[in-house]
Amino acid sequence: MVGTGGYCTYMYGSQVLHGVGAMRQTVRQRMAYVIARLQRILIILGLLLATGYASVGFIRQERTARTLSTEVAARQHDLDDARRAQQTLTAEVMALNDPVHYAQYATLVARHTLMLARPDETLFIVTWQGSGDPHLPQAPRSTDWKALLRAANIPNP
Repeated sequence: MVGTGGYCTYMYGSQVLHGVGAMRQTVRQRMAYVIARLQRILIILGLLLATGYASVGFIRQERTARTLSTEVAARQHDLDDARRAQQTLTAEVMALNDPVHYAQYATLVARHTLMLARPDETLFIVTWQGSGDPHLPQAPRSTDWKALLRAANIPNP
């Protein structure tokens, strides 16, 4: 800006402008330039923020999907195990519906649970005294044979 009395000359770029109108035009042009520059910066910043937000969202969604897929695979494995166990138990129930298999099962339960012996077998009951060491097995408690026989509906002698 070069002043010559009340008359001013303004240089804007390669243009030489004179007077107050020239000053206003120069200020408007500079403000428009600053606003345009600020708008570009804000648009770029907004796009960067939107891209960052979308990237974080996609990463979070991928992690959630991976976690859910792992849980579904674990549940599917548990379901397969349960179905195999169900098939095994169904086969056992079907086998117990057969009178011969049921008699074998009843004999097995009686022999192991009630410790009953066949007429040609000898039953040995082994007991021991505990040493007081908590890591060693303790002596078994006495068995109420009369209660076991009553539970099995076997008459008492």
